[in-house]
Amino acid sequence: MVLKKRKRVLAGAAGKSAKAARKKATTAEAEVERAAADANVDSEDEASSEEAAAAAPKSDDEEEFFETPDEKRVRLAKEYLGRLEGEQGSVQEQLARDVDEQAKRTRVQVEDVVLGEHRLHQQGHRLAVTCVCLSSDDSTAYTGGKDCTVVRWDVETGKKAIYPGRRNQFDCGGHFEKVLGVCLVEPRSLLVSAGVDRLVRFWDPRAPSKSTCKETLQGHNSAVTGVAAEEDGSQLYTVSLDKSLKVWDLRTKRCVDTLFGHVSGVASLDLYNKNRPLTGGVDKTVRLWKVDKESHLMFNRHSQSVDAVTVADQDRFLSGSQDGNLFLWSHASKKPLTSTSLGSNTWISALRAVRRGNVVFGGTIDGQLRCWRFGRGGGQADDDDKSLRLTEAAPPVALPGCVNAIAVGRRVLACAIGKEHRLGRWYHDKQQK
Repeated sequence: MVLKKRKRVLAGAAGKSAKAARKKATTAEAEVERAAADANVDSEDEASSEEAAAAAPKSDDEEEFFETPDEKRVRLAKEYLGRLEGEQGSVQEQLARDVDEQAKRTRVQVEDVVLGEHRLHQQGHRLAVTCVCLSSDDSTAYTGGKDCTVVRWDVETGKKAIYPGRRNQFDCGGHFEKVLGVCLVEPRSLLVSAGVDRLVRFWDPRAPSKSTCKETLQGHNSAVTGVAAEEDGSQLYTVSLDKSLKVWDLRTKRCVDTLFGHVSGVASLDLYNKNRPLTGGVDKTVRLWKVDKESHLMFNRHSQSVDAVTVADQDRFLSGSQDGNLFLWSHASKKPLTSTSLGSNTWISALRAVRRGNVVFGGTIDGQLRCWRFGRGGGQADDDDKSLRLTEAAPPVALPGCVNAIAVGRRVLACAIGKEHRLGRWYHDKQQK
């Protein structure tokens, strides 16, 4: 009986152990299937993430890292052209401006200066001629005088057209005081004049004789002594005895800025580089303005009023004074690069440099037209002195009166001549026109 009972107990234990084993096997199989399913899901997620990464665009850094030098140059060129189209609107115009800007940086060495026979046109102004400018093709000259008129001249024939003006006649259609500055703005077909009446007047440069001015601008509080315009016709600059330099927008015909720096009247003005007018003042200083930054550089080595200034190139400019000194300057130095003197009794009344060249023409109050060359050495092949000097480039030419202004074209040089200085009557020669 005991043995039987033991067998039953063992049989029951064996059955229970078999059931437990089957249950464990089933659980293991379920866990394996679950793990396999999780593995499939993970693999699908990884695949989808890889596809998404492949489809996502690469960053700029990745593109720059993998691009070749040629591809980089092409990309930068496209960005530059896109920027030009967005800012300027015309790629061709901007490229042309870049070429012109680069051309201005190229200097020209003038070897020989030969002045041909001069023509004297006298039957235009009744009083002293104070200012002159030339058209770009050298065919036409424009002058202003103390008789309040502006005259257009044919350079070859001497034919003229007189734009009206009469002293103290306010309804004459032109200036009613002395004209001290003229400027031709060819991109806008405008002739600009200014003078003692404190007004800036616009004329049609092709209009017939006796035509009145088109428009008049006011702003200065004293005589306007000089006028100059940007080459592209965008802005106009005027200087005055009220100590100011004014900037005018030629599209809107309005004053956009007034700059002060001179402590006395401004006597002379020249412009060659964009936004960089050059002025000389009665305060004995020369000032190079940075209009876009509303600042300027001051140069003060003269001992008398600076009646004439001119720009030679991107870096160099010259000034002439009543002290008889001619200084060559650079914007990088407060001291003159070189100088020459005509004596304290010989006022330098007019200057004009050959643009981008090494030659400058000057006029004096005693009626002499002079020419200087500035460069290293004295102009002789065997000269070992390599210092920068101003030397005479051509013999002086005697003219019938005070040289008040000079305009230099490609093949023509024009002088405004009168019997007295354009700003006063310190010297008065009754024998001259």
